[in-house]
Amino acid sequence: MWPFGSKDYKLFDLFGASANVVVRAGAIIKDVVENYDNLDERMNQLTKLEDEGDQIIEALVQKLNQSFILPFDREDAYALVQKLDSILDYIAGIVDRIVLYKAAQPNQVVSNMVEVLQKAIILQERAFTYFSDFEHKRKQIMECCDQISNLEKQQDMLYRQAMADLFQGKYDAMTVIKWKEIYEHIETTLDRCEDVSNLIRGICIKYS
Repeated sequence: MWPFGSKDYKLFDLFGASANVVVRAGAIIKDVVENYDNLDERMNQLTKLEDEGDQIIEALVQKLNQSFILPFDREDAYALVQKLDSILDYIAGIVDRIVLYKAAQPNQVVSNMVEVLQKAIILQERAFTYFSDFEHKRKQIMECCDQISNLEKQQDMLYRQAMADLFQGKYDAMTVIKWKEIYEHIETTLDRCEDVSNLIRGICIKYS
């Protein structure tokens, strides 16, 4: 159970709000990959989401700094804040690179990788919706974490296949450089999602 029997629902609400911003950002990148139009508008939407996300992160940090007793370890809470913030930054970075590098319309490999990423961030948000009711929702939280871990393994395979194809000599050097960095950014974004998942899993185990 939670230490000292303490629950700060405002804290849980803020974590959930941060995860929701990530989900909305994921929907934008999926739209960019599938439709590849109105890129400037999509970048503006992401910038607004980043601002919203930064405000939530700031509120989370303020809440953590002002709270004498937290529902779980303070170090874990700060780590969750940092990882959630980095996920949003990485998602924005994916679209930013597609636009900045004037990359061609993303291929099926990118579409597959983004689809896997979106599934993971949706599961991440779902885990946070259960978080405040940990005592009764531990199984559901752990199932979300397990699914995210499986998606990360799936993403690793897609990433390796994408990189192998990229270096087969079919593309010019500039194309290789552009897409290599975009692939790496998508892969790293899901790695950060798994980091959040592992933190959540650790909290569940610690207070079970």
